[in-house]
Amino acid sequence: MRLLIVDDEQFAVEGLLYCCNWNEAGIEEVVTANRADRAREIINEKKIDLLICDIEMPDEDGLSLVGWVKEHSPWTETIFLTCHSEFSYAKRAVNLGSFDYLLKPVDTAELLSAVSGMIAAVREKEEYESYNKMYHKYLNLWQQEKPKRVERFWQDLLSRSILSFGDFFERELAGAGVGLEPADLVLPILISIENWNKPLSPRDQEIMEYAVKKAAAEFFTEEYQGEAVTDKHGVLFILLYAKGGKAGKPGIQQLTAAGQHFIKACQDMFYSIVTCYVGSFKSLQELPGMCESLKTMERDNISRTQSVLLYIPQDQVPLSSESEGIELDDLAAYMLTGKRESAVQFIHNLTEKLQADPCFQGRHLDALHQDTLQIIYHFLQVRGINAGSIAKFTDWTSARIRGLAQYRHWAEGMVSAVMEAEFERQEKGGVIERSIRYIQHNVEVEISRDIVANYVGLNPAYLSRLFKKETGQSLIDFLISVKMNRTRELLDTTDLPVSAIAQQVGYSNFSHFTKMFRKQFDVNPQEYRKVTKRID
Repeated sequence: MRLLIVDDEQFAVEGLLYCCNWNEAGIEEVVTANRADRAREIINEKKIDLLICDIEMPDEDGLSLVGWVKEHSPWTETIFLTCHSEFSYAKRAVNLGSFDYLLKPVDTAELLSAVSGMIAAVREKEEYESYNKMYHKYLNLWQQEKPKRVERFWQDLLSRSILSFGDFFERELAGAGVGLEPADLVLPILISIENWNKPLSPRDQEIMEYAVKKAAAEFFTEEYQGEAVTDKHGVLFILLYAKGGKAGKPGIQQLTAAGQHFIKACQDMFYSIVTCYVGSFKSLQELPGMCESLKTMERDNISRTQSVLLYIPQDQVPLSSESEGIELDDLAAYMLTGKRESAVQFIHNLTEKLQADPCFQGRHLDALHQDTLQIIYHFLQVRGINAGSIAKFTDWTSARIRGLAQYRHWAEGMVSAVMEAEFERQEKGGVIERSIRYIQHNVEVEISRDIVANYVGLNPAYLSRLFKKETGQSLIDFLISVKMNRTRELLDTTDLPVSAIAQQVGYSNFSHFTKMFRKQFDVNPQEYRKVTKRID
């Protein structure tokens, strides 16, 4: 702490300077001044924590000086000393925020008591200032992290890593800061980047994908509240909110028009071919299923690109014809035949029927819950799926179900999660292997990504994303790698001209062929052949 004593009478200054042991009182340094202008110089040079100031001085009164101090050194606490007890002086001192107003000659104990109070006030200010700085630091960090927390929430919800019912879900929703209530609805739009109209490096492609994401958010959320989200599998979704379940819903015409303008902008500005798959408004618990249905649309679409495609649900699935008891045979059949939407619709229809049944009781719900679990475990056993590979499987199976509404969300989540695991397993073991074999068997044919995708019956963008996820290498890079390895083999084992080898492995553009070979082996084909011949 640093104390400044200001008084035009030198004996008064010395009296205050030596009236007590200031170090013991908590003052590390005491500075003095006989004039107001000198006091200003000291305050400009040093941080003054405490000020003891006379009121009546010949050059300038202490009230004027303290007014200046409050403006230029607001953290300084002040005590006035005066020989006069006029109320007008005391009133002005109070208005200036003076800590105390003492009359000369001042009692040492009274002065030390006032100084002690000033020190406490200064420390309280410093603590508040420190807290305030810390608070604003973390407030800024929290605000910067908010978009990440929002996207992380949607990623966890769409991957069913969140228990989407009861208190679990409400806590996660509130903590994410999404701004939605459990009863609000969300419409998902899957944005599929089908192709790029110009060659892009991996870094440039990441930048352009980011640009497409930001543009999608601008086109679709300009009039309606929502969020652009990339799920854990790299799929881009626009999520549009309908708060309260009704107000502010965009119509199909508005969504279609926005989608068409967005598609054109992507082609003109981002060199990309884009298709939009528009879902329907769903509750937050039903949203993962709706997004999976849009992924199915993308996977099965092999003909319509640069379009806005609307989700059309499957026909209503009739309930089992059994009149007594709750039969789940149809559910098991739908799961084993891979009909996820039919299985979900069966659950919806079943819960609606049971909701209207006045005889349905808690013991029936427990039995339904257990029977559904048996079907889940049977499905996993038949398909050879490890339950540990399914996110939050233990939490899902151990969750307590308290009503039909919770059962519906729980059953849909469980069924969708295990069927998605089966689908991913089939794709890993089937589609990727078939694609690799096709490329290897047709290495000497001019083939493209679209040709490979058509062979396996999948959308090209979907196949590329799946191939990259499972192999760590893009489909195009793998295709080029296979062709270049075949080229090297022909260079090693034949005397064919390099131009003939280029044509044999499916390259009509010799310059491009040479560029691809150099990219993989750091030399052009002619140099490679010369080096290997010398070694032989």
